[in-house]
Parts: sequence; C-alpha cells; structure tokens
Amino acid sequence: MNRWIVGRGLLGNAIARSRPDTPFGIDVPWHDAGRASVALVDGLKRFFAETKGPVEIYWCAGKSVTSTPKEHIDREVSVFRTFVSAIAAAPAEDRDRMTFFLASSVGGAYANSKRPPFTESTVAVAGSDYGRAKLLIEEILRDAAAIGGWRAFIGRITNLYGPGQDLGKGQGLISVVVSSFITDKPVSIYVSLDTLRDYIFEDDCAAVIEAGMRRTSGLQPGSVVTKIIGAMTAISIGAILGEQNRLRRRRAPVILGGGDPRGQSLDLRVQSEVWTDLDGLVRTTFAAGLDSVFRAQLATRARGAVREVR
Repeated sequence: MNRWIVGRGLLGNAIARSRPDTPFGIDVPWHDAGRASVALVDGLKRFFAETKGPVEIYWCAGKSVTSTPKEHIDREVSVFRTFVSAIAAAPAEDRDRMTFFLASSVGGAYANSKRPPFTESTVAVAGSDYGRAKLLIEEILRDAAAIGGWRAFIGRITNLYGPGQDLGKGQGLISVVVSSFITDKPVSIYVSLDTLRDYIFEDDCAAVIEAGMRRTSGLQPGSVVTKIIGAMTAISIGAILGEQNRLRRRRAPVILGGGDPRGQSLDLRVQSEVWTDLDGLVRTTFAAGLDSVFRAQLATRARGAVREVR
C-alpha cells in the first residue's frame, strides 16, 4: 500500500489497474470541500504512518470541465491547496520519500496559446477559469515541492478516453458519440468539425504516468518535471465521426450547434519534448480504442436490459 490514488475516475482507475498491488484508499466526501479537506489531511497522516520506504501519491481528483462555474472550480483548488499544505507540514523524512503526480490538462493550459503544436516550452495561456485553475494548481505544487524537498511529476494530459468514461460529467466526446450510436439519440456538437484534438486511451496514459513516476522518483529532492502526455497525433472531430461511421457501418446521429464553445481552441496539436521515449508506451490505435468504448457501453446497456427483465 505504498501508493495513494486520490480520485478514482477514468484516470485514477486506469492507474490502479496498471500494477497488481492494492493502493491505499479512504472515503472522501467530495460534495463538501471542507469535509473533503479534513478527510484528505487525516488520510495523509495515516498514509505516512502506515507505510515505509518510497511512497507515491497520484492526484487525479476533480470533476470540473471548461463550462464549470468558477465557484465550483475555486473549491477544488482550495481542497488541493489544503492537501499540498499538509504535505509541506509533514516531517522532512516523509516528504523526502514521496513522489507526487498531478493530472493537469493540455486543453486547460494551452487554450489561448499561439503556434501549435504546443510543447512544454510553449507559454501556457489559459482560455477559461478551468484552465487558469489547472495552471494555478501546477504552480502550487511546483513551489511547494521545490521548497519542501519532494519530487513531483506533472502530466499535462490530452483528451483522455476509454470504457471508464463517466458520461455524467458532460464531457468525453468519444464516449458521447459512441453512446449516440447505441441509444440512437443525436449528439450535439457545437464546435467546428475541423477542431483538432489529441486523444489518448486510458491504459496508455496510465502506462506513461507510471513510467514517469519511476523516473521522477530517482531525481534529486525538490525536482519537478512537467510532461505533455498524449498520442502526439491530432484527429479532427469530423475524422472521429467518420471512423465511427466506418466501424459501425452507418452514419452518426449528429446535430451541429446548440452549445457554448467559449474556452475551446480550434487546434490543440501537441508534441512533447520531455522524456520522449515514454511516448512509445502509447500503443492503442484510435480504431481499437473506439471499438473498446463501443463494446463496453454495449455490454453495460445489455446488463441493464437483463436487470429490467428480471
């Protein structure tokens, strides 16, 4: 139990599956920022007390998206700041044996940046409160780790997708498009079909993160590494619909328009310049990933139908 994955959504669950050990875990009342902070701080004390040797913390928490109201985003930042402050106040011997991963966002960081493809050297310019919050929590971690003497790995992740996507979050174009095929309910797309995004399959993303954490753990205390994590191949929304049409042999039910495109960039191509050998761990083809999502959703729907019959 020498690793703690905070936030068990699409990414957190993929990281948990990437190794056979059982991660440390606690119940966190995320609906209440104050109670969540208390639970996390208490959990941190337990985590350090119950472990020996090197430990890893993966921060994959947060339900905010580009359209989330600022007050909700601010509460998530407050919880993260409190948690990092608790780490900074921990004994030096605990900080020294810890490596911390932070899941950040390419879309949040580079929405208003210039001249794609974007790299870690590109000046990050957010286009929304969501993006500014992502850059702020990066800064909080970077400053605290450098001063407090622990190692940190910041992953600016492209568009993550996979069977574990939570459709209730109102995001995840891949899962929404697939769902429209299964339910025959049209999906509304409010940005240009030429919009370019980089999509990375959940298990590939976890593999890159795990490898990055192993490498980060060998660096000097206070080291912070920021890496773009993605497939390094951009796909247009039109191409996604075309590929789904090809795989399913019928056209996607799509409605164009009807949403708020603010905070969205037309072109989010990326090309990592940091630890580029780790990019070879991204092995799932887009067609295979798309089909995996389809089969998972179809199986879930079938199980639901069986339950209704019973």
